[in-house]
Amino acid sequence: MPEKLFNCRRCNTPIVLDESLLRLTPAQLNLIINRNHNHVDDTSNQEILDDLNAQDFIPSDRFKVLHQAQDQAGAPIHYHDMLQSEDDVDEDEDEADIALDRNEPDKSSFSANSYVVLSDGEDDDQNDQITPNDKSNTISSRIKTLNKIFEILSQNQEIEHPLSDDCASLLIENYKLKFDQSQKEKDRYLSFLKKLKDRDNQLNLLDDQTKDYSQDLDVKLEESINEYNKLSQIETEKLDELRQLEKTGLELQEQLKSSKQELKELNENELGSILKLKNKLQLDLDRQYNKLEQSKSAYKLHLNHLDKLRNLNIYNKIFEISFGKDDKYGSINGFRLGYKVIWPELNSALGQVAHLLYFLIKRLELEMPEYKIVPMGSQSQIIKYVDGEDLDQRTKTVLNLYSSNEFSLGKLFNYNKLDVSMIALLNIVSQVEHKLISIDGEFELPYRISLRKGTVGSKSIRVSSNSEWTQSCKFLLTDLNWILAYTSVHKGVVATG
Repeated sequence: MPEKLFNCRRCNTPIVLDESLLRLTPAQLNLIINRNHNHVDDTSNQEILDDLNAQDFIPSDRFKVLHQAQDQAGAPIHYHDMLQSEDDVDEDEDEADIALDRNEPDKSSFSANSYVVLSDGEDDDQNDQITPNDKSNTISSRIKTLNKIFEILSQNQEIEHPLSDDCASLLIENYKLKFDQSQKEKDRYLSFLKKLKDRDNQLNLLDDQTKDYSQDLDVKLEESINEYNKLSQIETEKLDELRQLEKTGLELQEQLKSSKQELKELNENELGSILKLKNKLQLDLDRQYNKLEQSKSAYKLHLNHLDKLRNLNIYNKIFEISFGKDDKYGSINGFRLGYKVIWPELNSALGQVAHLLYFLIKRLELEMPEYKIVPMGSQSQIIKYVDGEDLDQRTKTVLNLYSSNEFSLGKLFNYNKLDVSMIALLNIVSQVEHKLISIDGEFELPYRISLRKGTVGSKSIRVSSNSEWTQSCKFLLTDLNWILAYTSVHKGVVATG
């Protein structure tokens, strides 16, 4: 067999196999391969067995016998199955190809489970009887078997086999280092385990004492937690306060910076700033002076307007009595009174007269139990009360101070009713006159009123008097204008009277 058929799987140098591998018997090679198969098949069971400790389930006396048998054991005895042929080995790739002697005994003379114990001498005799052709087949089978063995070794380790002597030495040194490290780790773990056991024993001894003051520890722990929470809250508040103070400090620094800048600018431009300030103050002074002058002018204007208002006769503005250029008609607030004036204008004028008398009665606080004026514009009325024993039993008559010319048949009748209303109106004016005479004895109207004749200035107040009615209305308006002027001038006297 050639010596250098294999190369190292690490350094790729040719290697010479050891004589022990070359001199292995076929039975030994087959045993190694079969053990590998059994190892692969029983991996799960082997893991379980590795976890078991033999001392846990084997009695001590039998365990001693086992050790004695292992110590006294001699060389192993190898068995060879005579029924296994070379063809059977080639059919199964997991088994080694081993060439056996062709001059085998008849298979029928042996049972299926027959084994023959072969010694080294017998192997040598059989090897001498092998032919050259059988020898080449045997070498090929051995090479395949050795490759199979190397594959088995490579599967079980991280290193591929075969290895050279130097690589094997390096691998051994590496494994020694790993072994030393593992031993050190083991020692450390054992030391740590011992410490844990000692601590466990101490804890067991102190367990009873711990139970006694565990509650105190819980209370103290709770108090510590509460105190920690309070301190955390205080810390949060202080941090917020610190942030606020830092913020305030930054603001103050900004203010100080701006103040310094302002001071610098003032120092640099002090004169210019003073002049600008002077001009600004002078401008403000001029504006204020102008406003003062404007206020004085407005004050004078308002005083003049107030004087005008004081001199203004409000009564004349409200009740404006005037006479035409031809002195034919008298008018009040633009409405004429007299003959041949259209009735709507006459009714409006009589309504203004009623309104004026109503105002004078209120102004003079005159009480007239017999008459009551109802001013309603162009449809004003005079209510006349007839004296009775009781106020509630008095009868009243409504006298209209207006008329219309729509119905010619009732013209005479309407004139008679309006004549009665004009006489009642004249009676009211007469009572106002007597009131003023009672206040001021020197008071006298320009045109004398006669209630018995129903005249004013000797002119009849009746509508049916035609042209005389125009003159009497003019005289009546003159007397009313006189009364109005006296009332407006003598306010204090009228109020006290």
